[in-house]
Amino acid sequence: MLDIFRNEPEFVTLQPGEFLFRLGDASMERMFAIVEGEIEISKDGRIIGTLGPGELLGEMALFEGGPRGADAKALTPVRAAMVGEKRFMFLVQQHPTFALDMLRMLTRRIRANLES
Repeated sequence: MLDIFRNEPEFVTLQPGEFLFRLGDASMERMFAIVEGEIEISKDGRIIGTLGPGELLGEMALFEGGPRGADAKALTPVRAAMVGEKRFMFLVQQHPTFALDMLRMLTRRIRANLES
């Protein structure tokens, strides 16, 4: 999945300790695809997981537009593609396996949360 995000037009870069977003922030209806680095996801002081290259975060913003549901903090220098709804729809249409890969990723996360 990582290859389709390498040439995205919009990126955000973070240094270790910087937040991509915080719990309760407005979503701005965009998700992120990590191209380089690692991001820690936490909520109320509890670490939920660590995400790295090729992984998506903030995807709920595209589906329901509510506020961010967790903190996302850079553990290392990070480069992440910003993906809005229009770009997301294009990716789903042009790369059908992208949607399937994303559903698999979400299913793994749900399963992990149910088991913890």
